[in-house]
Amino acid sequence: MFARDKIVIAPEWQSLLRANRWDNVEGVYAFSGGTVLKCGAATELRRVELPEAERSCVLFVKKYCYLTSRLRWSGFYRGTFLGISKVRCEFENLARLRQWGLNAPAAVAYGEERRGRWLHRSFLISEGVPNPLPLDLFIRDYLPSLERDEQRRLQREMIERLADYTRRMHEHRFVHHDYFWRNILLSGGALAHFYLVDSHKGRCWKPWMEKRSRAKDLATLDAPAPLFFRRSERLRFFLRYRCGSKLKQADKKLIRLVLRLAESMRKEQQHRVQQARAHPEPAKGIA
Repeated sequence: MFARDKIVIAPEWQSLLRANRWDNVEGVYAFSGGTVLKCGAATELRRVELPEAERSCVLFVKKYCYLTSRLRWSGFYRGTFLGISKVRCEFENLARLRQWGLNAPAAVAYGEERRGRWLHRSFLISEGVPNPLPLDLFIRDYLPSLERDEQRRLQREMIERLADYTRRMHEHRFVHHDYFWRNILLSGGALAHFYLVDSHKGRCWKPWMEKRSRAKDLATLDAPAPLFFRRSERLRFFLRYRCGSKLKQADKKLIRLVLRLAESMRKEQQHRVQQARAHPEPAKGIA
């Protein structure tokens, strides 16, 4: 059957990937080094450390396999046959966020192998965040370990910085669609930068979808929040996000929509945050 590969590599990464034979789909799938962090029937996430001229760089390699008819048909309109694939969407979203001055891992490369027009295998390579700490672990484990005054100071700073980051992202009409705490990383536990990961569902909303698009991201953030934040702190986040000191009528309508969307996610997200682990167990790679 006719097979066709498509590879896109960011210019600054081309020499490194070629030196490691990662400039084609077969080369990436043949590599078995590094550490497998997550693995499923059709997906794998691998952490790899590659040597550069003056230092070692950490890369994350996501692999997707669409080997069965069920997997191919389930993504028919989402890139397996029509539309943009997950890896291309995330690659472009990471580059877009960085272009806007928002922190995100560097988009290194993506590749697709199609047979006929059907997507057979694909991969995304992105640069690792130095000393990553997911926001859920920062809130659940790190903050409570501090002295009370320091805890309150950092909590307030986190609320304000996260609200600013979210507002800046939405000012570009971009909605993440997976804006869960686990997909927001801090580098070394510092609050200077938030890094967004798993952005393959991200889109720029249409004008008529603005209110619901904003609300969905805000609801995803708010779903586990009652376990850790008072109502007044959640309101402080919203006012900072809206650049206001008092709620306007439009703000109240948006809050009602946010709470309605968040309610359906609360039980699952609160459970996920409480069960989160800092170091996932290694798993076997996909074939």
